[in-house]
Amino acid sequence: MNQRSFLFCSRMNFFDRISNIGLSSENTIPLRYIRMANRVSLLMSAFVFVAASSAVFYFGFTTTVLLALLFAFVPLLSLLLNFFGLTNASRIFLSVSIGLACLIVSLVDKTDNTQAVEAQYLEFRVLMLGASILPFFLFSLTETRLWVTALLCNLFLLLSYDPIHEFFDLGFFQLGLTNKDYPFQNVIFASSFSVLVGCTYFLKRSFEKYELKSHRLIEELSAKQSELALSNREIERQRKTLVEENVELNRELIEKNNQLTQSNEALIQHNNDLQQFSYTVSHNLRGPVASLLGLLSLTDQTKLDQDTNELFNHLKKSATSLDVIIKDLGNVIDIRNSVSKVKQHIVFQDEINHIKNLLQKEINEHEVNLISEVETAKDIYSVKPMVSSILYNLISNSIKYRSKDRKPKIIVTSSKEGSYVKLIIADNGLGLDLARFKEKLFGMYKRFHTHVDGKGLGLFLVKLQAASLGGQVDIESTLGKGTTITILIPDTPNPDHQIIMDKEWGRLYYDAPVDTAVVVWKRALRINEFLEFYQHCVDFSNSQLCTNWIVEIKQGTKAEENNIEYQQARQKFANEMKRTSLKRMGYVISETNEPPDFEEYKKHLITFYQGRISFFRTIHDAQHWISTEQKKETEARALN
Repeated sequence: MNQRSFLFCSRMNFFDRISNIGLSSENTIPLRYIRMANRVSLLMSAFVFVAASSAVFYFGFTTTVLLALLFAFVPLLSLLLNFFGLTNASRIFLSVSIGLACLIVSLVDKTDNTQAVEAQYLEFRVLMLGASILPFFLFSLTETRLWVTALLCNLFLLLSYDPIHEFFDLGFFQLGLTNKDYPFQNVIFASSFSVLVGCTYFLKRSFEKYELKSHRLIEELSAKQSELALSNREIERQRKTLVEENVELNRELIEKNNQLTQSNEALIQHNNDLQQFSYTVSHNLRGPVASLLGLLSLTDQTKLDQDTNELFNHLKKSATSLDVIIKDLGNVIDIRNSVSKVKQHIVFQDEINHIKNLLQKEINEHEVNLISEVETAKDIYSVKPMVSSILYNLISNSIKYRSKDRKPKIIVTSSKEGSYVKLIIADNGLGLDLARFKEKLFGMYKRFHTHVDGKGLGLFLVKLQAASLGGQVDIESTLGKGTTITILIPDTPNPDHQIIMDKEWGRLYYDAPVDTAVVVWKRALRINEFLEFYQHCVDFSNSQLCTNWIVEIKQGTKAEENNIEYQQARQKFANEMKRTSLKRMGYVISETNEPPDFEEYKKHLITFYQGRISFFRTIHDAQHWISTEQKKETEARALN
């Protein structure tokens, strides 16, 4: 090594110094292979030393262990060879040293042990097999003579393992081992050597191929770097200009953003005021108007003179109209605040059949042919009251605005469109002039056929409900021929476990696929918690018409057992639940959580719910019971 190299190495840490032993600008091979040889020799020495030191604790200072400790220093000879510039010899020595050391230690190990085992003939050859890939780390593929020589040496050591042992009377069968399949291990190891060397060779070849491409790319990039430097100076000049312009733009943007923020705050406040005003109008005025109508109904009109009676009728008509408007406004506000309502399983044919029953009189009177073609998309998971209202409004509108020139015909079809369900309601009624009325079609209290009674609220509610569900409405109509309205409604993909209420003392959720509401009683409740909990349950049952309930008692079955107020509230809500659409209730409680008088309590519940309640240990059992009962109902309906 020249003096400059030594000075360079002296400034580095110990590992770097070791890595750079033998480096010289006079070397014709890539310097990284010399560094790799130095590092591998150091790591191999450390590995063998640690392994041999560990063996001392297991076997003591046997001849084999002492020899292994001695071999820990053998790889360091590669550093010495590199130091004297013998880099090729160093790498070949390092490539075959592990195999040679394993063979020697294996021979000594078998003389050192009184009884040999089969593993002693395998473990050393596994290490020799692993060492066979070292030439690919230490040589470039262009050094064919060197790495092929190292590989052949390793292969020779691996294949001559048994013959050498037999030469020293230490062969597998010579030491009394009897596994007749042992000779086949030579085939296994030779095959493994071929696969390992072949795969490593192609990996190395790919690496050097892409390394060469990278080197050429670097040269091309270096050539272009000078060109880019000129461009960068121009870009830097333009950048400074842009920075100056951006400063000015940012100042204007901040100013505009402050104005928008103030406007947005004002709009939010204005919207809140309007919403509060709407709520006040729709709810707070109901009482006074209802009182006014009540007072008017108490008036005896027979005692009024003709002029006063006529004035009274106008007053009564105006009050009634005001009451209708307030109710309509309340419905609109309720819809806008019900986007997150519970999603239920809706079967379109069932809803259409229900609407047929509600409109049976009109259908029979006007000979309406109502056709349902909903086999393509039979059902949907969505907010049931809204979907039902949409269908009812559109079908009733089609009947109301029928043509006198032909028998009314209404076709309801459904289909899947991505994550949406498309409903189409087509009729052959009066139709509309869309060119004239399209912008006003979905307005509140907008009517386009004055010869028919109506409030002009149906289409407005349909659009509002569809928008609340995340869908949309489209209409096609021809005056004198009919109207086709298309509704897109998103289908909820995972409608199970919809949380209605979740507090630290209780949870209420709904599983739409099995139409089951689940009440989880997390602990014994205080009276105010109990009132809130059961009010949620009753409100949900009244609004969703849920037929199946599961009550799971996690901890505690009664709260403030002797509290009269609690018992009265419990009886009140139990009566409310009994009057709902409840068909069956699963009561889930573990055996350890049962109170002493639970058997008497069960009898009381069975009598109270008229046999519609069953008791289970797990919620899974309750769900299985409900599914079985639902299946029985479905089969019974199919037979009927």
